[in-house]
Amino acid sequence: MFGGLYVSGALTGLLQEFLDSEKLEAPECRARLANWPADSRMPLSEWITLLDLVAAADSRPALGLAIGSRVQPRHAGVMGYLGLSCDTVGEALLRFERYHRLVYDGNPIQIDISPEGVSISWGIVHGRPGQLADETAIAAFATITRMLMDHPAAASKVEFVNALPNDLRPYEDFFHCPVSFGHARTTVTFSSDYLGMPIRYRDPSLRALLEQQADALLRTLPVNDDFESALKQALVKSLHNGEPTLEVVANSLHISSRTLQRRLADRDIQFHGLLEATRLALAREYLGNPNLSLTEIALLLGYSEQSAFNRAFKRWTGQTPRQARTHTA
Repeated sequence: MFGGLYVSGALTGLLQEFLDSEKLEAPECRARLANWPADSRMPLSEWITLLDLVAAADSRPALGLAIGSRVQPRHAGVMGYLGLSCDTVGEALLRFERYHRLVYDGNPIQIDISPEGVSISWGIVHGRPGQLADETAIAAFATITRMLMDHPAAASKVEFVNALPNDLRPYEDFFHCPVSFGHARTTVTFSSDYLGMPIRYRDPSLRALLEQQADALLRTLPVNDDFESALKQALVKSLHNGEPTLEVVANSLHISSRTLQRRLADRDIQFHGLLEATRLALAREYLGNPNLSLTEIALLLGYSEQSAFNRAFKRWTGQTPRQARTHTA
């Protein structure tokens, strides 16, 4: 599901510092964090796995809010410092829209301005990263936004695509506004009055320099295309039908197996790795649905037996599906 999607390796510093401040051992998480230098591009699936390993060591509700609240501009690389150097919040928001792929190259961002306010939203065209990843990202976004102004602004509402948690209070206390779940897009909305507010650390000379650097980095990123979206949809369909093979997926795309292999090779994508990532992403989504049994989830993922699903999920995350469902609940 998340093949070809990445986050900045600088985010590993956020998790490392969180583990240190909370005095959490999490040896497997720490070992994997060491594999990703700050200037690397880390697969989104690896970022989600790292968050899960943190959750295995810290079972508090709404853990992502605690992680996201520790974010600093350095954890967003050049884009973090670029936002701080802008003149106004509106200008920083435009830079965020332009350069967000440098930090989170996943589901595309959409910014809308209406009489209701300014909304920044992310859909699920490339899958659902899960509540922990979503709340970490939105909490980090809110924390960075609060750093920009002398008088931090609060959102007017926050909406998540994920299932309603047992307790809304941690979310409402953190965001200082109504928070709801079960929407088509994850969205942060705030008053358009904030767009003209000056930024505390504005520096036009530094901004020009950082923009040059950000533009250069942006040019190195691969161009997203419709083929990968169609491929992921075909993979999900093949899993539901219990036939997740390269031949079946190629037929669904109306191309030959050899053409599919060539296109995957052109994008440095391994079919097996993409299949595993798709299964993991779907597993996280299905485990959040209390109406689905583990046996039903295994079948939806193309496994003939639940035991095979249990072994695969433990290999991916270090947890059994039952343990992961307990942490999500």
